[in-house]
Amino acid sequence: MGKQGFSPDFLAGPSAAGYLYQVRLALLFALSYVNRDSNVEVSIEALDDISFERDGEAFDLLQTKHKLNRTASLTDSGADLWKTIRIWAQASAVDPSLPGRMRFALVTTGQAADDSVAALLRPAPTYAVGSKRDPKTAADRLTSIAESSTNEALKPAFAAFLALSQPMRASLLSSVEILDQQPDLVDVEVEIEECLRLFAPRGQTQKAREMIEGWWWPRACKALIDKPPTPIGVGELEAKLDDVREMLKREKLNLDFEEAEPTDQQAAEFDAFRFIGQLRAIGVSGIRIQWAKRDYYRAFSQRSKWTREHAVHDGELASFEKRLIEEWEPRFERMCDSSRREENGDSQLQTAGQDLFHWVETEARIPFRSLLTRSLSVGSYHILANDIRLGWHRDYKTIFPKEGK
Repeated sequence: MGKQGFSPDFLAGPSAAGYLYQVRLALLFALSYVNRDSNVEVSIEALDDISFERDGEAFDLLQTKHKLNRTASLTDSGADLWKTIRIWAQASAVDPSLPGRMRFALVTTGQAADDSVAALLRPAPTYAVGSKRDPKTAADRLTSIAESSTNEALKPAFAAFLALSQPMRASLLSSVEILDQQPDLVDVEVEIEECLRLFAPRGQTQKAREMIEGWWWPRACKALIDKPPTPIGVGELEAKLDDVREMLKREKLNLDFEEAEPTDQQAAEFDAFRFIGQLRAIGVSGIRIQWAKRDYYRAFSQRSKWTREHAVHDGELASFEKRLIEEWEPRFERMCDSSRREENGDSQLQTAGQDLFHWVETEARIPFRSLLTRSLSVGSYHILANDIRLGWHRDYKTIFPKEGK
């Protein structure tokens, strides 16, 4: 008996896993058509468990068999094989042209023994050493089983197969492929992520899969409940992949200028910039000026590249700058209050300004998304100082009117 006294025969787990497997497997196979044929459409529980069609004509029918027991075998007289053959034999009896224009695939997590009929129907690149794909021999062996078996439960399947002429049975099996030892419901994640490596930014395949499946599951549910069931176009999947790729590119920002240095000419041109003037106004000189030029160059170059490549959202850099200013404001106002109380001279104002700038150099590290880098924070403060949106000297607005560079 199973959990809480219920017989395993009545537990829904295996059936539920099978249906979920169909949906995930449909996505995996659909990904193989992306950027190859956007006219292909995939259906679930329409013509077969999974079916692919182009211009309204089916060309690929898949039966799926998910086994919780991965060692389950696909035997010559087993129900999994014969129930599948029955479906395809009946369809071929109605339309004898089917075997000539489509593939019938049985996708199973089970395993076919190398001397089995199923092994004779594996796709050519996957047959075992010492064996080969041989649909004619498979047809003969299945015919023999159908004629001699006493299995009552499978009689309808045997009858459907034997109802086909001998050439038709051979034709049908020529179109059949057995894909055994396939990944199960959980492991198929790895296969999907492998397909997404071509579309997702480096290191983002798991996130891409989660986002694609977040769209795929409700889309598949809608397709299933539509009357009649509607296909999902590969073109739809391609469009969603484009959206996901763009979202991930924006989420994952690359740092391209963390070790960059301005050229001598660029460094000399910065001498005329207001952020350098602001530093000189509080007595900063020497190597600290060179560091400031480097940080300004790195932050300006990186931010410009992100903007050109649309890697940042509208208003995102403005929001970052707002947080920089809000961190600066109370410190600046405290400096101003102190200088007014003490009636400081210019040297004291320079010292106070240096203390404020020292906080930027050594402590101010404001994250941008998940990035927390010195050059981006310090360099962005220099960008704001260059625009006279903040400063270090108490009287920076008077000293540096908003004109010039």
